[in-house]
Amino acid sequence: MKRPSYEELLRLIREMADLSGLDLSGYKLENFNLSLLNCRGTNFAGANLYGVNFIGADLTGANFEGARVAVVNFLGAKVCKANFYQADLGNACLKGADFSEADLRETDLAATDLSLACFRGANLSRSRIEAVDGQMACFEKANLEGANLRGSSFQLADFRQANLKGTNMIQVDLTGATMEEADLSQADLIEAFLRGANFTGANLEGTRFRGALFEGTIGLKR
Repeated sequence: MKRPSYEELLRLIREMADLSGLDLSGYKLENFNLSLLNCRGTNFAGANLYGVNFIGADLTGANFEGARVAVVNFLGAKVCKANFYQADLGNACLKGADFSEADLRETDLAATDLSLACFRGANLSRSRIEAVDGQMACFEKANLEGANLRGSSFQLADFRQANLKGTNMIQVDLTGATMEEADLSQADLIEAFLRGANFTGANLEGTRFRGALFEGTIGLKR
């Protein structure tokens, strides 16, 4: 994996050149504009990417392990199979981005915009996903076991066949969400908003619903 000098990297970015496969680990790239660039397989491990613009970029298979990715803009980016293990994504914009099969274990996603984003088959286990806007996001077959989703909005989101075992979903808004065949065993949905949500075929063993609002909910026997 080639590691460019900092000066060479600045030239490549100015020229909107191909950054795929480069080793940029540990670099300080605060507020850089990398929109629309090809960063497939690029190594950003441990880098400071605060405020970077990745709008529309191709980040398939990129490595962000341990990187600071707070306040980053991934609007419409392709981030499939990327590695964000223990990365800080706080206050980032992930709207409409594709994170299918990405590794987001133990990642900080607090206060992010996840609306319309796709996390199909992604691993978000033990991640912090508090106070996010996840309207119409897709988490089909995603692993969120042990994640903290407290106070987040997932109106009309898709959690079909997702693993939500042991998650903290206190005061989460699941209005109109699809929870079909999801594993919600031992999850906390205390004071959650469940209007019109579909729980058909979901595993609800040990799930706690105290104080939840159930108006129009489908597939729940109360």
